[in-house]
Amino acid sequence: MLDGLDEEDSIEEGGQATENKRRLSMHQVKALEKNFDVGNKLEPEKKVKLAEELGLQPRQVAIWFQNRYAHWKTNVLEKDYAMLKANREKEPLWKSFS
Repeated sequence: MLDGLDEEDSIEEGGQATENKRRLSMHQVKALEKNFDVGNKLEPEKKVKLAEELGLQPRQVAIWFQNRYAHWKTNVLEKDYAMLKANREKEPLWKSFS
């Protein structure tokens, strides 16, 4: 275990081991999720503070937030699209041409 990270060998399609893949601990993920739920924008001071508290590099915290934001944004867009599609299907056909 390095700096609170678990190591796991990853295997490529050819069956050869690549670099060790470091995973965050459950404690680290929960803390990051909690902070993301409070505010999904990461200020530089908050990034450094979180990194120190969790035993991570500030860049690791920044990348986690970027990935989590992208996932969150995709979900928001999918929900918005589904709602727009449902509303569009409810409209009478003649309204579409006006």
